[in-house]
Amino acid sequence: MFVPAHITGFFKIFKDRDFLKTGSTGAGITLDKGVHTTIKPGNGDIYFNNKKIDLSPTREVMDYFNFGGSYDVMHFSDFPLGSGLGTSGGCALGTAHEVFKIIDTYKIYDDNNYNNEAVKIAHIAEVKCGTGLGDVIAQHTKGFVIRKKPGFPINVEKVKINNIDDYYVVVEILGKKETKNIINNPQWIEKINKTSDELLIKLLKNPTLKNFMDLSLYFAKTTGLISDNILEICKDLKFTIGASQAMLGNTVFCICKKEDLDDVLSILKNPIVCKIYE
Repeated sequence: MFVPAHITGFFKIFKDRDFLKTGSTGAGITLDKGVHTTIKPGNGDIYFNNKKIDLSPTREVMDYFNFGGSYDVMHFSDFPLGSGLGTSGGCALGTAHEVFKIIDTYKIYDDNNYNNEAVKIAHIAEVKCGTGLGDVIAQHTKGFVIRKKPGFPINVEKVKINNIDDYYVVVEILGKKETKNIINNPQWIEKINKTSDELLIKLLKNPTLKNFMDLSLYFAKTTGLISDNILEICKDLKFTIGASQAMLGNTVFCICKKEDLDDVLSILKNPIVCKIYE
């Protein structure tokens, strides 16, 4: 099962006792690189790019189904964990889908709506583990996604991008950042929510990639989440459609057209070239 990576440009945090109602509003894009997940009979081990790890969102999903000691989960990812690219959400969602495939094979679960159930289970796993708030919903929707309400029921606007093949998303990962250190910190929550209130309305009025990138950079700068290093890189990339910091990660990303791609690649040290995945 392939789940695309997701870059959040800006977001607002919503907390609730009900994990399904906990989540975020905001906007982001999914990429043609991400996480491939498979499950096979085993001892309950989890592997990420062939390394055995205890990945809490995946573990939550497996425990939900009581599959923890019977199967091994293998994740193969284009991106590392903790880079602001929705990798943990992709692992959780891919795991949920793979478990449902096994359940359906043995005719234990007879529900045509298992696709939506997989999204709910993966979202709950991310929220419980503090690894994300809206990635799973965007990864399920795919494309240029504006999340208008937090959690469930899903309320998103998927923006159609004309001539989508003309655009490139270039990513450079500069390090790791722990999502839970931000989304569980009251001071960060206040800064984030105060800044993001107006941005969703502005994007819905003018849902273009250019406006998305402008608002994302404004959000990153105004909240103080952007690092000095990434801010300098964004200044160097001002000739593109836009550049900002992936939320929440120590990762810079920009959107450009083909004619500017070589110039972008000459500025970044370890660029990863992607396309928007629908």
